[in-house]
Amino acid sequence: MASLASIGECMLELNATDTLNFKRSFAGDTYNTAVYAKRWHSRLNVHYISAIGTDNLSNEMLAQWKAESLNTQYIARTADAQLGIYAITRDDKNQRCVSYWRKESAASQLMSLLKQQNILAELPKFDYVYFTGISLGILSDQGRTELLELIEKLRNQGSTIVFDPNYREKLWHSDEDAISWLTKAYQLTDIALPGMTDHKAVFKHETHDEVAEFLRNLGCKEIIVKNAQDGIYVFTSDEEFCYSVRKDAPCIDTTAAGDSFAGTYIAARMAGDDVLSAVEAGADVAISVVKHVGAITH
Repeated sequence: MASLASIGECMLELNATDTLNFKRSFAGDTYNTAVYAKRWHSRLNVHYISAIGTDNLSNEMLAQWKAESLNTQYIARTADAQLGIYAITRDDKNQRCVSYWRKESAASQLMSLLKQQNILAELPKFDYVYFTGISLGILSDQGRTELLELIEKLRNQGSTIVFDPNYREKLWHSDEDAISWLTKAYQLTDIALPGMTDHKAVFKHETHDEVAEFLRNLGCKEIIVKNAQDGIYVFTSDEEFCYSVRKDAPCIDTTAAGDSFAGTYIAARMAGDDVLSAVEAGADVAISVVKHVGAITH
């Protein structure tokens, strides 16, 4: 059975239903990606690698992961920290606003907890490994170094590494800090899934061709540049093309649009689909996801 490991943080999601009430669920970029990968390709052995507390909400989160048929064998747990939280509200123009409470969460201590609990030594070879700029951004500099060392080790063991920069300005001390760490991550990446918005914000790239040239020079072999306005641009050693995304579908909530695309794309590629088929599948799932409120559709 082919295996995928997704490494990062899952949080308690609070989505406002009105001024005083919130709908509760669990979400986070790497978790969302793992869920959609498993849903697309049920025979995949999808591991989620993260850290949570031992409190009741952490127990409920773990139960939800298992309900999604994710492998939770390599989860670190601690009684000294809890889950991160984020809340989704709407402003007076009905634009989505997201607030985070994640400092000192269990996931922000992921690498030290994995090491302390001897989980790093137990990790097997995975066929694919997925992580993001958020996976890096929530960690200390020491934790970031240790995560990239783990990624390099897994890649040397034969894993295909997939990376999405998923840039969040508040997670970084400065643009220079973000550029340094994201560049190091890209240098270990086989399949890159950048968003054009991310690269404009942090790398100051203005076109998908600039993004592709930058990533090719760093060694990325398969580059999928997501640009909601213009489509999805694909660059591999064999082909270059733009896939036009349908614009007629309603958009209720963009939460997890990129994550659902990533999970489906990875699962499709692992199933043997060509790049075009995988892009089509990922785009179709993302279009379905944005018709619903929240990260995970039911």
